[in-house]
Order: sequence, then structure tokens, then C-alpha cells
Amino acid sequence: MRERRHIVHAGGLLLACLVLVGCAESVDTRLGIDHPFSVYGMINPKADTHAVRVFEIHSDITLVRPDPIDAVVTTTLLQTGFKQTWRDSVVQLDDRDYRHVFWASFAAHEGETYRLEVTRSDGATTSATATVPPPITLEAIDPDSTAIAAIAPILIHGTPPALPRIDVEYIVVGFREGGTDPIFKPVLFNYAEEATRREGGWEIGIDLAEDYLEIFRVFDQENSLSAAIIDLRAINVSVHVGDSSWVSPTGTFDPEALVEPGTFSNTQNGFGFFGSGYVEFITFRPSIALLRKAGFHIPGDE
Repeated sequence: MRERRHIVHAGGLLLACLVLVGCAESVDTRLGIDHPFSVYGMINPKADTHAVRVFEIHSDITLVRPDPIDAVVTTTLLQTGFKQTWRDSVVQLDDRDYRHVFWASFAAHEGETYRLEVTRSDGATTSATATVPPPITLEAIDPDSTAIAAIAPILIHGTPPALPRIDVEYIVVGFREGGTDPIFKPVLFNYAEEATRREGGWEIGIDLAEDYLEIFRVFDQENSLSAAIIDLRAINVSVHVGDSSWVSPTGTFDPEALVEPGTFSNTQNGFGFFGSGYVEFITFRPSIALLRKAGFHIPGDE
């Protein structure tokens, strides 16, 4: 089994945080390259409104202010030539820090290709192109009852260009031995490296026993439960689907590397990332036999 990364916090769509956080602006200045903008955003076919964060690159380090910036943001649907101008909005993170997030409302459909252009008044333009990926469906199937390992298989039907992230969130309740006060906690794992190709899609095998050991460790460290009883209430699987722009040259999609200018970018004459993607969800609870095999507590087994 390849190493999985335990994630201590749950998140939404991977690029949603990048729209607000953006890049490390001071790095742009040190690069000494005359690009007009850094952009971070996406087109989500499951949403009716889309957003892109735009940062002006200056020769010196300046704080982002709420005043209008010298940028016009448009997208062109290449199949029809339809051009739409996006509206600016300002997100305030604290007393001194702001983000300019441009947005537009429209329905995006599978196979449509959009060209983003961010243009300065002198004509300097940063651009990127994104194609809406096809849909997928998720299916929790019965495991092999004769297997020794406690594996819960999930089938991913569909073959989009990239699955940059797969989150497996355990909704668990812990009790101290002899105690009655429940401790509710979600524990999240990144299963992107565990997806294997199959005909018509992918498959992931959720290793309940291995994840249980990590969940127990989390409860023990954070709540001093040296003898914890842990019930599994549900598992939420979130599959992040992306277009071909999400295919990392390193083979893994690391958001920490993504936000560093020049490390991983699909823009022309600029920095950042603009793609298309969405998240598909499924919630299920494994069979009692599988939970018992993995080590989870089953009410009534006392």
C-alpha cells in the first residue's frame, strides 16, 4: 500500500482556496520577469457562478488595496466565439489585506473550451485556456468477503483527464473507556495516490484497518484517549475532477507547490493557474462485518 497523507482539516474544492489565497506575491518581484498578472481560478460546470483571483505584478512589493485595479477580465467560448466580461469584487482578509476576485455567471457544459484573458490598459495580457471535463459517477460496491484485509472498494465511472485529489473523510465518534460523553471528529485522508485505472474509470480501495490505526492515534493525541472506543458513523468520499491543465508534470498535484509562481502554471505571459473542474460526492457506511474486521467499535459487541 502506498503512503497516504492524513489531512488534519477538511476542505472544499482544491482551487477554491487558491482563488482567495493566491500566490506568494513577494516571489513575483524577485523573479524579475515582466508579466502583468498572476491569476488563480476555475470554471465549475456544477456551479452557476465562476471566479478568478487576479493579482497585479509590480516592480516593488505593495499591499493589495480595495481600489479598482488596472485589469479587464474576459472569457471567450471558443466553440461559439461568445465573449463575456467578468465583474470585479473585493474580498477583505484582514485590516490591510484584500483580494480582487472577478466573477461571472453562466452555465458551463462538458467539452466547452474557454479562453481567459486578463488585459491591462496598455494592452499587456495574461491568458489561459480551460476545457470543461466530462462527468463521473461514484459507486460503493461490496468487498470481497473472503479477503483478510478490510478494504471498502469505490468505483469511479468515467474517464476525465485528471483526478487531482480524492478525499476520504471518516465521520467518527470516540468515547473514553467507561465514559458516556461522545467526542465527534471528522478525520480526512488523501487517497489520490491510491486510485488505479480500470475499464471505464478508476477504483480506489479504502483501507479501513490502516486508517483506523491513524484515527485512533489522532484521538489519543488530541483527547488523551489511551483506551478509546471509536464508532464509525459514515464515510464521505469527495473526488476532485479536473481538465488536462490539472495534470502535474511531477505526477502529483501539490497545492503548496502550485501557489509558488513559475512552479506549475498554465498561463501565458503571467503566473498562476486557471482550469476547469468540479467535485463529485458519495456517502456510505461499510457493513458491520467489515467495520468489525477493521477494528471499529460496534454497539452491542460489548
